[in-house]
Amino acid sequence: MKHPPRIFIGLREIAGFFHHLKKGFDTLEIESVFVNLNGNPFQYGTDNNPVWINTLNHLSQKIGMMFFGNWILRVIWVVFLQNIISFFIFPFVLFRYDVFIFSSNSTFFFFLDLPILKLFRKKIIYVFLGSETRPVYLNGYVINNDKRGSIITGIIIARLQKIMISIIDRFADHIVNIPPQAYFHSRPFISCWMMGLPHDVQFSGDFLSLRKDSSETTRILHAPSKPEAKGTPVIRQVIQSLKQKGHRIDYVEITGRPNTEVLQELRMCDFIVDEIYSDTPMAIFATEAAFAGKPAVVGSYYVNLIKDDIPDSDMPPSMFCHPDRLEETMERLIVDKDFREELGGKARDFVMKNWSSVKVAQHYLMLIDGNIPPEWIYDPHNIRYLHGCGLSEDKSKKIIAAFLKIGGIKSLCLSDKPELEEMFVRFASTK
Repeated sequence: MKHPPRIFIGLREIAGFFHHLKKGFDTLEIESVFVNLNGNPFQYGTDNNPVWINTLNHLSQKIGMMFFGNWILRVIWVVFLQNIISFFIFPFVLFRYDVFIFSSNSTFFFFLDLPILKLFRKKIIYVFLGSETRPVYLNGYVINNDKRGSIITGIIIARLQKIMISIIDRFADHIVNIPPQAYFHSRPFISCWMMGLPHDVQFSGDFLSLRKDSSETTRILHAPSKPEAKGTPVIRQVIQSLKQKGHRIDYVEITGRPNTEVLQELRMCDFIVDEIYSDTPMAIFATEAAFAGKPAVVGSYYVNLIKDDIPDSDMPPSMFCHPDRLEETMERLIVDKDFREELGGKARDFVMKNWSSVKVAQHYLMLIDGNIPPEWIYDPHNIRYLHGCGLSEDKSKKIIAAFLKIGGIKSLCLSDKPELEEMFVRFASTK
């Protein structure tokens, strides 16, 4: 009888996703290990790993934190030093595990490991959750201005992104990605929305009802990892405008703190504001809020296109709104308590049913077994979204126009998608 798959997960954490995915496998009694060579201040918890793996993860966390605040040092840590460490891990895991789930653009040593894994008939799954595949010219977390130096750097990064994704497209058995971030793929992939964002955060009934008998003050939580890209300055202005209208608001902003502190604040708030230039209706923070029964306000230019990419029945419940409608959306949640609590309940029901750690782990086991429903599959040639993430429309147009001026149309790295390429040219030229 064929034994259950033994699963390797690595080599870095993104917003607690892979920590919770492993917990799902643990609950299903599927052997797995999570090697996390990352290093960030958010601390998502310790995994059920062999002692030497947890020791390695702990040391990597400490070393990675020393590189966290400096972009150049961070590149040295992620691109070079992590590859040296993972080179020595590779022989052990190669002969132990059957399936390799890589987080974002992780690699044991510069993607040279992928053909070796294929030679040994290992199954390779890549999971992307943001900046690794989102074109740099659509990513306000990386480039937020059209200065010549930034654009030249961006053109180089975009080319590297395209090369990296081409390698992964060639060797991966399955790729999981979010449709409006997956421009550079040349082959169909699995929609991350259909797989789910795993979490097992549990809030007691006391915490879920904590705010119901409180004062008329509305407590709003915002927890930006990068305030500028999240639109925090605009959110602050909206809060002040709402206060001037007479609304009683307790606005809480928390950044760069451990995940446990964020979860504690979630217990105390009435709703959250995630970001205003998003390309997904429910990212990790909004998912955590949903498990707490708290609705999320998410601004996005993608709001008018998302129904083309995800069925209504699989749409995560949130206040997904155009950035220009942020204030009226927030005001509705402030004045209509019943609606707010109803939406929070719907969000909680959705994630408990579809995105629990166990449910998402089951989805990945289906993927491993080749049991893939057709509705999970997305063709990147269908992408029509142009605004990206972390950028206002005006900034997006200026950055794309600068790419075209300095690097020409080839700098978009979309020659395999000429219709989308032309859409970007027209978008950048409109005022």
